[in-house]
Amino acid sequence: MGDRRSADPDLTLGGRCAAAFVSLLFSVPLLGLFWLLLNRWIAPVSDSVLPLSWLGAAIAGFAVLSFAWPRLGPGVVGGLCSVLMRLGRWFW
Repeated sequence: MGDRRSADPDLTLGGRCAAAFVSLLFSVPLLGLFWLLLNRWIAPVSDSVLPLSWLGAAIAGFAVLSFAWPRLGPGVVGGLCSVLMRLGRWFW
């Protein structure tokens, strides 16, 4: 019989869709917090805020990134969380 390699479940279409969906569960609140923090710092200086469309573009970009590279998403979320924690310790 032929040597059949089993497909990696992370790299199938279903696995990629699941990675993109799960990334939305984590990236929406995390990127929302970053958007609010950036607006808090930018608004007093420039008398304007970042448009909400930038937040939507960041969330959509992260979902596409998680779909294209399913194993990269959790590492990026972990990195963003650690940056958020460092900023929190630095400012508060």
